[in-house]
Amino acid sequence: MKKQFEKLVNFLKETRAETRKVVWPDHRYVLVATGIILVLTFLTGLYIMCVDFVFGKMFVFLR
Repeated sequence: MKKQFEKLVNFLKETRAETRKVVWPDHRYVLVATGIILVLTFLTGLYIMCVDFVFGKMFVFLR
């Protein structure tokens, strides 16, 4: 049991050390990237909605 606890403590120490090496993005970059993702998601949804509308009208017309 003690050996498992030591392994856990060692794992947490190594994880903390590796996390400190990470170069985290600055606040402005995160905001800009989030904005871009939201706009692209909205545009993709709009495109799919339009395609669905067109196909829906085509299938009603072909009935």
